[in-house]
Amino acid sequence: MPMLYLTEQGAVLGREGDRLVVRKGEEVLLSVPAFKVEGVWIFGGVSLTTPAIGLLLAQGIEVCFFTVEGRLKGRLTPILSRNALLRLRQFERYTNEGFRREIAAQIVAAKLENARRLLMRYARTYPERGWERPLQALERRIAQARAAPDLEALRGIEGSGTAAYFEAFREMVRGELRFEGRRRRPPRDPVNAMLSLGYALLTGEMIGKIAACGLDPYIGFYHEVRQGRPALALDLVEEFRHAVVDRLVLSLVNRRAFRAEDFEEREEDGAVLLRPEALRRYLTAYEAFMRRSPGEGAPSWRERLDEQVRRMVRAVWSGSPYMPFRMEA
Repeated sequence: MPMLYLTEQGAVLGREGDRLVVRKGEEVLLSVPAFKVEGVWIFGGVSLTTPAIGLLLAQGIEVCFFTVEGRLKGRLTPILSRNALLRLRQFERYTNEGFRREIAAQIVAAKLENARRLLMRYARTYPERGWERPLQALERRIAQARAAPDLEALRGIEGSGTAAYFEAFREMVRGELRFEGRRRRPPRDPVNAMLSLGYALLTGEMIGKIAACGLDPYIGFYHEVRQGRPALALDLVEEFRHAVVDRLVLSLVNRRAFRAEDFEEREEDGAVLLRPEALRRYLTAYEAFMRRSPGEGAPSWRERLDEQVRRMVRAVWSGSPYMPFRMEA
């Protein structure tokens, strides 16, 4: 099922029977049966009525609230799964350093493998570029990740591998939009703005899927537990950053689907943001990508997120090895 993205500032999401209705003033912008919606993503100043909240909770539909620029602020979520025993097992696994290290090593190695495979695809298309150095650097970091003695070492390996990847990513950006290296808070150029937004959307989806399966999205195995930090969601997002968001952004930039005029710079901090109409186009592209299947009968990207959560549930419950997501070569 698709997500419902609400970006029209001043709009109100209400309820008519079993339908979700979006209005702005007297104008109806959208009316859709609630059962056809997987989640509602709200950006900026969009309001919810109390009846709409009741329908969303009754239907088990999660709502994520983002700032206008795409930073995740919070969630309205139905009652958690009653699987308290699974969450107790998750807390037990968290205290097991060997279990945490093994899962974290699998996640980091898979993340770097996916980065390397994406880079290899570009190397085949543009062989005239000098790809060998970053490919070799990533290969070394993948081997090191599998053998890392502890989480601190693993984080250093991941940081080094990611830096090598984003140096190559600069060469993969072939459109007119600027990319000056990965900058997150705030994003300082258009490509970073699109990357950060995509990662935030992916994290929002993952939080809801984890909670629906009965795990606690805030107790992770690789990312440290901090107040308000969805550590387990961030763990699982690592496997999909390059496979989903980076591929989408590269496609949009290199096909020149977005131009410099689609972005604006915020005066107070220099953050580069998508303008409202461009944000809607980006969300449309993201949704289409997430629902896409690479082949007949193959799972969509959204279904692949579901499968990874189920794999994590099995690993937590039984203590069996966790199998991370890996891109096709």
